[in-house]
Amino acid sequence: MIVTFPHMGTLSIVLKSLFSQLGCQVLVPPPMTRHTMELGTQFSPETVCLPFKMTLGNFMEALEQGADTIVTCGGCGPCRLGYYAAVQQKILAERGYRFTMIAIEPNLIHVYKQLKYFAPQKSWREIYHAFRLAGAKMNLLDDVQRELAVIRPREMKSGSAERVWRQTVAAVDLAESCQSVQAIRAELLEKLQAIELAQGVSPLRVAVVGEIYVMLEPFINQNLEQCLAGMGVETSKTMLLSDYVRGHLLRRRSYVEMFKQLSAMAAPYLGHYVGGHGLKSIAYTILKKQQDYDGIIQVYPFTCMPEVIAKNILPKVSQDVDMPVLTLAYDEQTGEAGIRTRLEAFVDLLRYRSKPAAARV
Repeated sequence: MIVTFPHMGTLSIVLKSLFSQLGCQVLVPPPMTRHTMELGTQFSPETVCLPFKMTLGNFMEALEQGADTIVTCGGCGPCRLGYYAAVQQKILAERGYRFTMIAIEPNLIHVYKQLKYFAPQKSWREIYHAFRLAGAKMNLLDDVQRELAVIRPREMKSGSAERVWRQTVAAVDLAESCQSVQAIRAELLEKLQAIELAQGVSPLRVAVVGEIYVMLEPFINQNLEQCLAGMGVETSKTMLLSDYVRGHLLRRRSYVEMFKQLSAMAAPYLGHYVGGHGLKSIAYTILKKQQDYDGIIQVYPFTCMPEVIAKNILPKVSQDVDMPVLTLAYDEQTGEAGIRTRLEAFVDLLRYRSKPAAARV
């Protein structure tokens, strides 16, 4: 059995750790490239969203390199994610690939039961420790991302934060115990503190809302966070991988309560769940205004139904709470120059709004 899975931000590092600890041979798909996108697009239904096309491309490249077992996610509700596994399995089988596909639902009991398929000889205790290590890596990577989002627009020497991030990813990927992860955390704290910051800099603050795949995958969002940092903007992603796991898989009380609060905020504009993160896109626009952010950027794959619903509501929310919103939809045709031009115009608007009224000339 050679296990593979799709890319989505740091997900591949976390899943590689989990399945390796369970005793599986793991084949991480090649890094995403234009070829991955073209491959997935060629064999996907025309109007399906970009995450479907990209993950299909991941699977095809991994199967070509020898993988024979695909791990992917299931789902239910209005979002088409719940259909991915069944449709992709059919497409791959028609292309002549021989493989097993395991779709794991966002339910902790179902996850444990499915993992027994991969590690039938492992005890529940051993599976738990595999989860602990994968979770420790996930948490550290997300913690560092949050810190670097603050540092990037303030660093004196451009690229300092990015070098720390690359070192973090490499070190965490190789860690084989929770103790090693903690040691890496201590080393990283020193490296982060050593980054020289510009004095008297007050970057604009922008929150990123929208669909999780586009939000977390730099290849898809065209390195949105770094691009904005270069324009003097601090970004805050409203969902990282650890947030999704704690909220949807572990169902931590704090996240359940937070979702109730977000639902109440969104209720005047969107009174029911529409799948994906559409409701949160509405609610976070209101919440981030209360937290004195300067603007909102909504990112989503073209044709994503939950986010299209949110997109059509956000102009009213933006007007009511006086929060500028930029919407960016991504597909295989999206060009970097067009995205950058829109970002520059949006940042100029935010910078103008941040000036005292007397200085707006």
